[in-house]
Amino acid sequence: MPKKKRKVTEMTNRAYHVIISVEAANMLNEHVSFLAQVSSSAAHVLYNDLLARINSLGKTPFLHPRFTSDTLSDRYSVEYRKLIYKRYLILYTVETSTKTVFVERIWDTRMDNSL
Repeated sequence: MPKKKRKVTEMTNRAYHVIISVEAANMLNEHVSFLAQVSSSAAHVLYNDLLARINSLGKTPFLHPRFTSDTLSDRYSVEYRKLIYKRYLILYTVETSTKTVFVERIWDTRMDNSL
């Protein structure tokens, strides 16, 4: 009996474009470089895992909770969201009108990340 073909619907109209800021990219590189001093294979895994999590924001940008900070609220009128992966906090904003996710920071939660 032949298998039924499933209709695949591409959800490009729901996908968001993900942009990583220069500062966030530099932070990612710093975290990976630091880990590479101990284990290059672990650094490679961390890099790939963080990028996979960041790219997933294009499909589900509102899945993760809002990030609240009095300092950020005083400075900016945008809504920040946070994605936590292991000990890393990825801070991002979502622009619905342009369907864009902007990754602003990637912090190691063990460090002092004062704004």
